[in-house]
Amino acid sequence: MKATIEQQVMANVGVIYTARQFVGVPAIKLYVLFAGLIALVQLTWVHKVFANWAAVGFDGSLQFVSYALLHTHPAVQVTLAALAVVGISLLRDLVRPTRSVRLAL
Repeated sequence: MKATIEQQVMANVGVIYTARQFVGVPAIKLYVLFAGLIALVQLTWVHKVFANWAAVGFDGSLQFVSYALLHTHPAVQVTLAALAVVGISLLRDLVRPTRSVRLAL
């Protein structure tokens, strides 16, 4: 059965919409977040960080985190900063539509 022109146009619209979703700003932020997490795992021994943090306990957490952030390799610091910026930006994107809906009511 041949597709009508309207069906072909709607199929093209669907492809364009899907492509825009994959290259849109939120998608790119997710890609950067995922790449940053992979880089962080490659740059650090995450299991040892958590093991050391557990040894310090809850009371020494602030001192442990500040010391770890200040005395780590610059590549790890840059990766953490990028993850923080992208993470905050994604959270803002998630909250923004909810806030605008509330204002409209």
